[in-house]
Amino acid sequence: LQHGVSNASKEVDWFIRYTFNIQKHLLIDQEFIFNKTQKYILKDFMQRRISQEPFQYILGTAPFYGRDFIVNKDVLIPRPETEIIIDILLQKEKFDNALDVGTGSGNLAIILKLENIANHITGIDISVPALNIANQNMHRFNIKDIHFIYHDFLNKDLSKKYDLIVSNPPYISHLDYKNLEPHIKNYEPAIALTDYSDGLIFYKRFAMILKNILNPEGMLLLEVGIESTQNSIDSIFKKYHFQTIWHKDYNNNYR
Repeated sequence: LQHGVSNASKEVDWFIRYTFNIQKHLLIDQEFIFNKTQKYILKDFMQRRISQEPFQYILGTAPFYGRDFIVNKDVLIPRPETEIIIDILLQKEKFDNALDVGTGSGNLAIILKLENIANHITGIDISVPALNIANQNMHRFNIKDIHFIYHDFLNKDLSKKYDLIVSNPPYISHLDYKNLEPHIKNYEPAIALTDYSDGLIFYKRFAMILKNILNPEGMLLLEVGIESTQNSIDSIFKKYHFQTIWHKDYNNNYR
């Protein structure tokens, strides 16, 4: 706690049980003794957490919609707020084909498949290391028919239209990015967090090309950063005559 890790005792407990496959009741037993290797691993874990490295990266997995996904420094750590995209889609009829822009670890694309939201799914990303993690996660869940593809969304056109498009794009402005907490800025990939501009570049790109990539009556579902961007994003899409519908996150903010 003195090093800024507010959940320290629980994290140590989770790490020990997960890494060493030790049941909780064994940890309570005062007779339990760690061997030399276990002590080294535990010490390394604590030093990395003191340095503010995210718990999920050290563990190598992060939860999303009830499943554990492989993660490392090449991909954004999935957030609970993004799960709202799945909650919304589960209330809709099933889609034939879907596109996940900036797929990262592949968590959204894979949950679309596991929750039977779409039949055919493509995930695109500009990061080759991220695509490698997405493919690892696809195999982790024994899925074979999601296509993870390298694509520069901001600069190259797509040649296909989709019934559903989802994305958690880089929406943090360059100015706000400089002020992020160290455990985010120093470890998570900048390319997944910021557009190095005003935080609106991806929304502008979506609005500009949407008629070319979304089928009539199709749906685009995007995550946004802070509620104060709502008017700006509304204006971007209304400029191209699109209707926007906003949903609130678990903190009652429009996301």
